Order: sequence, then structure tokens, then C-alpha cells
Amino acid sequence: MKYILSLLLLAIVMAIPACAKSGDPIKYDITSAGSGTQGTYLVRVYVYSKSAKVTDQQIKYGAVHGVLFRGFQGKPSAPALAGSSVVEEQKADYFAAFFDEDKGSYQNYASIVPGSYERIKTGKGYKVGAIVQVNKEKLRQDLASAGIIRGLSNGF
Repeated sequence: MKYILSLLLLAIVMAIPACAKSGDPIKYDITSAGSGTQGTYLVRVYVYSKSAKVTDQQIKYGAVHGVLFRGFQGKPSAPALAGSSVVEEQKADYFAAFFDEDKGSYQNYASIVPGSYERIKTGKGYKVGAIVQVNKEKLRQDLASAGIIRGLSNGF
């Protein structure tokens, strides 16, 4: 009996790290970085990581995800484009493909401003940031045409 319990405990202990790595969402902060060109948002995104290696895709993910579901504070500030994170849960199939690491279309709406990278060592790892320009007009149009959010012309 002790042998079976110890094997079971060993299996559980080995399974916990595997589950934690695969489902960890990207942790990020998003704030305004000033005024962008017409039809875009200019935001500063910080991605938190245990190592100093953060990819451009992770920074772009933070920018687009933040614009869609969190909004951002600063001058200027903006509410979440999709309204709330409830939309992400309701349209989970669409957003799983939209935010796919390899071929997700979210990358088409964001571009990192050259020379704006920043790495800050924190007590638990690193905070890596950059200024990102997000094409809000194209993002809004494409999500409205896919039926994810309401278009501006549907409000009246």
C-alpha cells in the first residue's frame, strides 16, 4: 500500500510542473505612450518573465490583448476595444486562433517602435518593455466584420 501511495505521489509531483508551464498566460502591463498617428494607439507594454528573454511576439501579444480587453491609462487613455474580457471567454475559439503563437493574426495589428526596448531586473525576474503602435482602426474593422464586436455604424 505504501508503495502504491508513493508512486501516486511521485506521479502527481512530476505532473504539476508540466501543467504549470503549458497554461501560463503572459503577464504584462500596458499604459499610454502618448499620441500615435490617426487610427492607431501608441502604448508601452511590459512583459514579466523569469529570464531576460522576451520575444517580440510576447510584447505584441500584450499590446493587442491589452487594447482589446483591458484598455489603458495615461494621456491619452482608452477603454477596452472589445468591452470586457467576457468577450474573450464567449468567443474563445476565435481568440485561440487569433492569438496563436506561430500564425496568430494579432501580430498584423502591432509594430514595435525601433529603439524603444527596455529591460529592468526585478526581484522575481525581468520586466521587458517596448513602445508598440497598435492599428486600432484596422483591428476594429476586422473584428466587426468577423462578428466579434459591434461596428461603429451598428450603434444607431
